[in-house]
Formats: sequence, structure tokens, C-alpha cells
Amino acid sequence: ISFYGNTADYYQGDQIMKCMLSDTASLNGYKCVSWIWFFEDGRIKQFRTAQDMEMDGFVIPANSTIFFNESNHDKIEYIWFSKDVTIHNISCKGGGKISTEFYDNGSLKACFLTKDLDIQGFPCKSSLTKPVYFYPDGKIKILTLSADFKWVDTDFKKGESIMIDEDGIAS
Repeated sequence: ISFYGNTADYYQGDQIMKCMLSDTASLNGYKCVSWIWFFEDGRIKQFRTAQDMEMDGFVIPANSTIFFNESNHDKIEYIWFSKDVTIHNISCKGGGKISTEFYDNGSLKACFLTKDLDIQGFPCKSSLTKPVYFYPDGKIKILTLSADFKWVDTDFKKGESIMIDEDGIAS
């Protein structure tokens, strides 16, 4: 790879930790620009995308920053999208350092909604302080209500955060 010499930091020995690329680099099948970080084993830890990347059910926009899982270096842990992204009909906020998280199976773990949205029958509020959380199978887990809501025999008020257990029980 080609990088600006005074930007490189190294782990003990000669394994590179991070550097600022001087040109687009193709590494591990990814087109990378700007800063790139590596794990000690040499695999990519974090990088900025040089171009749009097709994923299962969505597109990662160019100039997004991808972070890989500390314990499983092949899996994306979270992404700072460069702009708003829709993942399986869920509108996730992008721009800046807003994290959208993923499980190792690639399913959505948590995101900040771009707008109030009905998800799996729940009126979910858009917020930059309270993300919506999902289970690995995609079912909704934690949300903040955008409207008063009745679930089974329980009334919930707009603005309340509720948790749905894996059996569909709200609390």
C-alpha cells in the first residue's frame, strides 16, 4: 500500500497499526481511502470506503467508515455511514460519527432512525440519543415510542422506551 510516511504508527516490531493512504488501495477485497487501521494480525480494523459497497439488502455509501469486530476480524461490528441508508426497510441515520451496529450474522443490531417509523407494528421514534435495537433474527428489541401505544393489555405513552422480549412480551 502507498501511504504518507509521517502518518504511520506501528505495533511492536514492524507490523503497521495505522496510516493515511496516499491513494486508493484495494485490500481484502475493499477499496479504501484516507486513514486505515489494522489489527496486530495485519487484517483491516477500520477503513473509509472509496466507493459504494453492495451488501446483503443495502448499500454502504462511499466515504463511510467501517469498523470490524475485535474478536472476529472478518465481521463488521459497526459503520459510520456517510449519508442515510435504508437496511431492509429501516431508515438508518448517517453523516458524521453516528454508529449503525451489526451482529456477526450480518443482521442489524442497532441504528438511529432518520424519521419516526412503524417497525413490526411498533411506532418508533427517531432520536439521536436513543437507537432502536434488534435481536439477531431481526425482531425488534428496544425502542422509544413515537405515539401512545397499546400492546396486549398494557398501555404505553409516547416517548416511553420499551423492551420486547424474544417471546414478544413488552415491558
